[in-house]
Amino acid sequence: MRVRVLFLLVTLAGGLIVGGLIDTFEDVLGAVLALAIFIPLVMDMGGNVGTQSSTIFARGFALGHITMADFWRKNFAREALVGLVMAVGVALVAGTVAFFWQGVPNDIPQLGVVVGVALFTSVFLAACLGFLLPYIMVKLGIDHAPGADPFIPTIKDFTGLLVYFSMAAWLIGVEV
Repeated sequence: MRVRVLFLLVTLAGGLIVGGLIDTFEDVLGAVLALAIFIPLVMDMGGNVGTQSSTIFARGFALGHITMADFWRKNFAREALVGLVMAVGVALVAGTVAFFWQGVPNDIPQLGVVVGVALFTSVFLAACLGFLLPYIMVKLGIDHAPGADPFIPTIKDFTGLLVYFSMAAWLIGVEV
């Protein structure tokens, strides 16, 4: 329980930091309320991908399919490629949906680009982090099972939302 609570505290701190990021972009969110609709999407898609990647690492490592010797060349490169393909696909679909659902009717066609790029960033980063963080923890002698997942959502939520709101402010022309 002590180990798990420690990592939950990391998640709590990370959530507060992400909340502070959203607070920083309050004017952008207030100017374009349609941005709020896609916040869960940016956060959840990356979270799911990160969890999938860390689970794939844990399973492969436990079964001996992933070794420290060939991690970068064989395993990480493959997971990064999978993450890249998923990120492009999700970004194109969600960006197109955002464009037609909320962008064009609200005279903000840039919303589709903002959603697409933020999702691309979040999904690709989560795939890489989901595989990389457990590897680093194993190298440091830390149990990766309870430890990797709290860091992945925090890092990718912060990064995905930073890209999301920064691009929205820039493309839509709202000052932060």
